[in-house]
Amino acid sequence: MQPFEPTAMLRAFAIAFFIAHRGVKRKSLTPHGAVAASVVGFLSISCGLRGFLLLLFYLVATKATKYKSVMKASLDETADDSACRGPSQVMACSALGVMFQIIHAVYFGKEQSIDFIEKPNQSFLACALIAHHATSLGDTLASELGILAKSQPILITSWKKVPPGTNGGVTAVGMGFSALGGLIIGAGAAIMDMLSGLSVNLVSFALFGLVCGTLGSVIDSAFVSP
Repeated sequence: MQPFEPTAMLRAFAIAFFIAHRGVKRKSLTPHGAVAASVVGFLSISCGLRGFLLLLFYLVATKATKYKSVMKASLDETADDSACRGPSQVMACSALGVMFQIIHAVYFGKEQSIDFIEKPNQSFLACALIAHHATSLGDTLASELGILAKSQPILITSWKKVPPGTNGGVTAVGMGFSALGGLIIGAGAAIMDMLSGLSVNLVSFALFGLVCGTLGSVIDSAFVSP
């Protein structure tokens, strides 16, 4: 599929509008957040099937955010703030990925198989997109579901125990969810490339996503530690 062809743009507009409307109705997006989501969703899906990774991230992340929300609010008073995403949160999880897709569309056209020997630049952009979404989903699942772990978090920079919800605090359960988030994105990317008729090594895609989800979450925790 060529990026930004009429059929792709029409499909992208319909899906982006539906998801944004659904997000406002279910209170997972603010009105301004829905506008931002519509724009990035349209651009992402118009570039090719890998754009559906953004949709995959949003759907899984929203489910995780809503899961046991009352219990999470009792553990962390800021939990309710993340339940309804505004434009800044939408852009933080999508802008970089959309940028990679647009660069690929402008300079290399339609999505291509990942092959660092024959197509190093295209492959770098594709892997950067997967890494971005794997890190975003891994970090989101670790934050939203890791907080429910029975063990007390430890601060990644000092290894001291901290209260649940503390920035930079990690648990084994949270790290497991980081890996799961990356794995979901890696598998999703493989499926999208298969549907595009591209050559795919499913194990490599899954492992790459898993590693990016885990390492990305660790690095994020280290940087946000108090």
